[in-house]
Amino acid sequence: MTTLQEIYQAWQNNLIFREEFKKNPEQALKNAGFNVSSEDLTKIKAMFKLKSKNEKLDDRINK
Repeated sequence: MTTLQEIYQAWQNNLIFREEFKKNPEQALKNAGFNVSSEDLTKIKAMFKLKSKNEKLDDRINK
């Protein structure tokens, strides 16, 4: 199972993943090979201030 730390590292180090994640977190995680439960997906979205796939990231993250 994928850990939150692995996803956070991908966010920090992979610009393509980060851009895809901003548009569609679920698909970006799948494309990057991460296997996450729906519970973990909720945690990940909260970590990056996402509420649904249609809402943009918190502006502080985009800097």
